[in-house]
Amino acid sequence: MIIADINQQFWDFVYSHANDNCLSLRLKYSNACDFDVTFAIDQIEVRQKVKDKLPFVALNKKFIFPSLLSAEHCTCEAVANFKANYILKDRYNSICDLTGGLGVDSLAFSSVVESVTYVERFAEYCWCANHNFRLLNRDIRVINSDCSNFLNEDICFDALYIDPARRGELNKRVFAFADCEPNVVELLPRMFNVANDIYIKASPMADISMSINELKYVCDIYVISFKNECKELLFRLNKSEADINDINIVCVDIQSSSTSIFKFKYFQESNISDVVYSKPLNYLYEPSSAILKAGAFKSVAKFYDINKLAQSSHIYTSDSFVDDFQGRKFKIDVVVPFSSKYVKSLFKTIPAANITVRNFPLKAEELRKKLKIKDGGDVYIFATTDCNKQKILIICSRVIP
Repeated sequence: MIIADINQQFWDFVYSHANDNCLSLRLKYSNACDFDVTFAIDQIEVRQKVKDKLPFVALNKKFIFPSLLSAEHCTCEAVANFKANYILKDRYNSICDLTGGLGVDSLAFSSVVESVTYVERFAEYCWCANHNFRLLNRDIRVINSDCSNFLNEDICFDALYIDPARRGELNKRVFAFADCEPNVVELLPRMFNVANDIYIKASPMADISMSINELKYVCDIYVISFKNECKELLFRLNKSEADINDINIVCVDIQSSSTSIFKFKYFQESNISDVVYSKPLNYLYEPSSAILKAGAFKSVAKFYDINKLAQSSHIYTSDSFVDDFQGRKFKIDVVVPFSSKYVKSLFKTIPAANITVRNFPLKAEELRKKLKIKDGGDVYIFATTDCNKQKILIICSRVIP
């Protein structure tokens, strides 16, 4: 990145080619401009990729992305705003983002926390962050330092936030915090010297039980999904509050126009023994990706007073409609045994459907081919195993309140 080359010509190029094919642009303009054309095309490409992930940021014409990778690895804007408004607001006066990156989290935090500090080891990222924060009128302190070195200084914050890189040797994904960069487990003693509350972002693929054992001081775990895709886990650590028997898990389902919260106690799940199992009734419920990731399979049934189809099916049913269930809701139209003759001719009455499999021997695409049913339409088919260990197809229609 050549900072001096970011001038009006640079931005005119970005605006005028906003919807063009970036590969074609790279071939056509490789040596044809008086500015860093490669970096300009990076700005075009990243905007095309993040318009749904970072709608507010992408609309700011002179927001600078330091790299394509920075946008790929950053927090989704809706998730960052949730963390700021639901978790941090009215709770802290100061917070430090120890792995600043693109700065999406710091930007969100600055809307609700009086003092925000952004720490980043790459100088070009810090330059971009300073530019972007000024562009958006955010008073955020930018520190160019490795967070390990920064924690050695005489500093104090109400809370720390860290999003360690989850790539190891040969760019291989890692999930243990001790294998991340930086090594969060190793940093914990120094982090607690600086702040009482520590927030650690983790991959949605991280194992919750293993993470609790590794981090030791977990109080709350936020499992956050956006448009029913689990985006991240967020662990809050506090030495004085931590009690392994009292860990809260907060399942968050963010949709375009609403956000749903479901809470349960981590150890409550394993102690529930009175879940009711039944055949499909009038309505069917599929939990959000956040609930499924959190493993709240029995807690959901108890909280919403609904029945489970089978121990391993993780689909639920009820006679009366549960409007506030976190997840997708359906009206059951018909239930048929998978072995019935009716199944073989199902495509004649249902030429297209959305197919989901839960605790079923075939994958969705394999079942689709077997049924000869196209993808899409308004009909939904759930292939699963019922409480009598029978393979069934539940044909239903979506209920969207």
